[in-house]
Amino acid sequence: MNRALLDKFYRGECSPEEVRQVVAWFRTNELSPEQEPDFRALWEEAGQHPPDAHDADRLFRQIADQLPPPGEKRMSGKRRRLPAPAVWWKVAAVLVPLCVLGALVLWQPWRNPADVAYRSAATAPGERKTVHLPDGSVVFLHGNSRITYPETFTTGTRAIELQGEAFFEVAKDSLHPFVVQSGAIATRALGTSFNIRYRPNDGLTTVALATGVVQIEADASGTAQPLTRLVPGQQLAFQREAQRYAVSPFDAREVLGWMDGVLYFRNAGRAQVLRKLEDWYGVEIDVASADQAHEDWNYTGEYTHETLDKVLEGIGFVKGFTFERTGHHIQLIFHPSQHAMPQNPD
Repeated sequence: MNRALLDKFYRGECSPEEVRQVVAWFRTNELSPEQEPDFRALWEEAGQHPPDAHDADRLFRQIADQLPPPGEKRMSGKRRRLPAPAVWWKVAAVLVPLCVLGALVLWQPWRNPADVAYRSAATAPGERKTVHLPDGSVVFLHGNSRITYPETFTTGTRAIELQGEAFFEVAKDSLHPFVVQSGAIATRALGTSFNIRYRPNDGLTTVALATGVVQIEADASGTAQPLTRLVPGQQLAFQREAQRYAVSPFDAREVLGWMDGVLYFRNAGRAQVLRKLEDWYGVEIDVASADQAHEDWNYTGEYTHETLDKVLEGIGFVKGFTFERTGHHIQLIFHPSQHAMPQNPD
């Protein structure tokens, strides 16, 4: 029995077959002086989750029943020296709790998800927020976004749920992967920084990697299917309805500029421009003319820390519209006498 398997057993990550191996090894009652410190270290780590006393007593009696009474010889021809009673109590103090842990792993989850306390952080449309997670990771939330996470990361995975858009700076921890669930897409990392955009009413989910490496998985009928790995400068665009994805380079101004107050468009269509303005400023925008509602804009522009009115004036000058604003509702009005100015892409 090696330390790696025992450590895996303690973390609750063993397969049923591996758990059976560990429990079967426990039943041999063989604990060398060299192995005892490992058991004690594992038990000290597990001290914050004390086992049920009744179960411990029952398992101890089962173990004790398997030990020969003092002075009794074993049936095998090979003689074996038995530890002193004080040593057995010392061993049992470590062995019994681990057996209880094994039983829990075999017959029920280590922690009931309902018992885990969760926190959430959310932003209103147009708001930005910085969130510090229990592991030291930092999340920058874009407007109209929400993350949900446990108060403490007690399992082998640091699991986060996202709706909206956020940039993640993940604290390095090679033993506990950091996983962000955004709809049907899971982004798995160890110590990286990346941006995810997922809005349930939008058919496109994007993951853009700034540093490190991330593994992207798709949830297909409850089973995680690896899609691809990203390297810095790459972005995955996943079409949820078609269940297709593409990987391509991304423009940092367009994808990450929001953290510095930069609103950037590159060859963007009308729907993309208006959706981004709605998320950025927390408004609803519609087009008064049905003829103009489906026009492809192919718009390129950049605005830094500008008000919505200034941005709409700039886009309207190029695309030939004015706007009327009533509270959080914006209506674009195109004028036949005004002609859209041609744009040269970057």
